Amino acid sequence: MRNETGDLGGRLLMALIGGLAGLSLWALIEWLDDVLISPHLYLVVTTAVAGFFSVLLALAGPARIGVSVLAAAILAGLGAALIGWSSLRYDALDPFIEGSYALLAWGVFLFVATPIASAMLEVRGRWPDYAHLFDHSWNIVVRYAAAWIFVSIFWLVLFLSNALLEMVGITLIEDLIDIDAVPFALSGLMLGLALSVVHEMRAYVSPFLILRLLRLLLPLLVVVVAVFIAALPFRGLDGLFRNFSAATTLMAVALGAITLISTALDKNDREAVSAGWMKTATRVLALLLPVVSGLALYAVWLRFGQYGWTPDRVAAATAAGFALAYALVYAVSVVMGAGWMARIRAANVVMAALVVLVSCLWLTPLFNAEKISANSQLARWMRGGVTVGQMPLWEMARDWGQPGRAALAELDALPGEDTAELQVAITKARETDTFFEYDRETAVLDKSDRIEKLHGSISFRPENETLSLATLGTLGDYVFQDWEDVCIGAAPPGCVMVLSQFDPGERGLEGVMLLPRKGGLDTYDAVSLRVIDGNLVLGRYVDAMAGSGRVDLTQDDVRDVLNGNWRAAAPRKKALWIRGKEIFPKN
Repeated sequence: MRNETGDLGGRLLMALIGGLAGLSLWALIEWLDDVLISPHLYLVVTTAVAGFFSVLLALAGPARIGVSVLAAAILAGLGAALIGWSSLRYDALDPFIEGSYALLAWGVFLFVATPIASAMLEVRGRWPDYAHLFDHSWNIVVRYAAAWIFVSIFWLVLFLSNALLEMVGITLIEDLIDIDAVPFALSGLMLGLALSVVHEMRAYVSPFLILRLLRLLLPLLVVVVAVFIAALPFRGLDGLFRNFSAATTLMAVALGAITLISTALDKNDREAVSAGWMKTATRVLALLLPVVSGLALYAVWLRFGQYGWTPDRVAAATAAGFALAYALVYAVSVVMGAGWMARIRAANVVMAALVVLVSCLWLTPLFNAEKISANSQLARWMRGGVTVGQMPLWEMARDWGQPGRAALAELDALPGEDTAELQVAITKARETDTFFEYDRETAVLDKSDRIEKLHGSISFRPENETLSLATLGTLGDYVFQDWEDVCIGAAPPGCVMVLSQFDPGERGLEGVMLLPRKGGLDTYDAVSLRVIDGNLVLGRYVDAMAGSGRVDLTQDDVRDVLNGNWRAAAPRKKALWIRGKEIFPKN
């Protein structure tokens, strides 16, 4: 029977390390920022300490304490130096922490590099094979997860104990945890102790159960992804990318698929899925993965084409690029036939190294997301066709550090009367503390010019029927933005609005707005509308009278409208007829 005291010395050592980690965190929060003059130096010290103890607690136990301390110091020191270097792009820490993705890159670097270091320590400095790397990665995840669950239970028991003792007038526990440093020290101590015990019990608390449970989800994901892809030809891509969340969803699915494929393959063929249908499901998911990952990258690329680069989009493009790289490697490995499992495992080691490399590069001038974004927005304005309201001026002034402000200074220095509105908006971006305040102050400034540009980009039919600028300005902000995106600068025939008294019994003009469909190549949508008391009221996307689903119009259809080849006629009430297609505003 196992001795319940286990390795008492090892447990005490891990508890001590955890306690020191907690006290160090408390010191960083409470007083170190008052001692260190430079906020950048404070950030370096904080990330160095946090990184050191996070890595040390993960390595100690499986590896000797001496080499664990050395490895943790190297990784933490490198991560802190890189993040300190990256922070020099900013004068203040708040925008750097909130919007630069530097902390995320730092976390990814430590998260991926730690199991690599752990495996290398086991094989004495050599680059680990996949089996070692797989085991160490999942063991660290399970150890930390179990340890934090124990810490949560510890605090629950402690609070219940305090409540029980208070019933008899004893406040010892409450008095103790009221001391600022004690909760940090106790949490760290319990975390270190739990990590030590979990390592001792690694034969019982292992990733085996989690990996087997995750495998059960793989067939379900295969079915969902297959149905999604099968539905694409019928649904089309145009409605898929109407908002940025499509890219996020697709990337999350791709990440889930990559994880499930890796768990199915395990560390070697002997531990991998053995049932024939599970192997088939794994291969099918690997072959479907490039579609999902490719669509995620395409969704980000569409947003870049519409609005230019921002740090958010650069980060999303990087993540989507990695997802597609994984997907292509997996798919090619499967297509090559026998030995596909071994090829994917070997590729996972290479991809892990690339993730570490790119995470480091993100924190250097070689991959400066803020500079990439600022240059993109500057070039976007220089090309023309962009309104002041479509430029992220406040973000450039407040969130993109020195590169953003440098690009803003170039914009502010542009000559010409047509930049006066831009310069006023730049001044407001520099002076306002919140985006809401900036948006409110520039909305009126920008809207009149935007209305004129949008009105000028719409062709009205019949030509004697048109909207006033005031009526067009009653569009809601989100719809107005959508119409700007597809109408201004659109290739001929552009946007067309047909206005007529389709239903004499109804008040006001009815009409149909013909809009180029986003991502739909030469396909157009029809949106019903009505003008009532000078207000433009939109209906729904118009369906075809014959058949079902949204009406699909081509560029030739819209050219016919411009050339007068349409009529308002109705068997029961008037409808708009275009090249034999019958639509009317109220369906």
